[in-house]
Amino acid sequence: MFYLLIDDDAIYNFVHAKIIKQLDEAAELVDFTSGSEALLFIEERFSSEKAEPTVVFLDLTMPELSGFELLDALQDLPSDWTSKMSIYIITSSLSEKDVQKSKEYPVIKGYIGKPLSFDRLKEVIKFEKKR
Repeated sequence: MFYLLIDDDAIYNFVHAKIIKQLDEAAELVDFTSGSEALLFIEERFSSEKAEPTVVFLDLTMPELSGFELLDALQDLPSDWTSKMSIYIITSSLSEKDVQKSKEYPVIKGYIGKPLSFDRLKEVIKFEKKR
């Protein structure tokens, strides 16, 4: 399975990547600390006919391009691209406003508080592999 980690905190990306690799030894993984760089990668990756389903773990609070701004940009992409994405918000913000706003995006599959725990990640991977 292919995973994309988007968080401006490189330490979170590192820790989450380690956990993913423990749970899914065949995982292909790319991480970004910049939302705009991640968006460019997504556009390039999904414009290819070989784009495979991708699990995205996205932080909301990032400089330059926030998680919600990235989600807004994704809505402008072809639906056959976004249909291959399962996006999980991973954030330290437990604001009810953010939780409700995330529900406006059909591509969002879950809202998870940081740090991502081993057990929660195990649930997500198990669910995604069944899809």
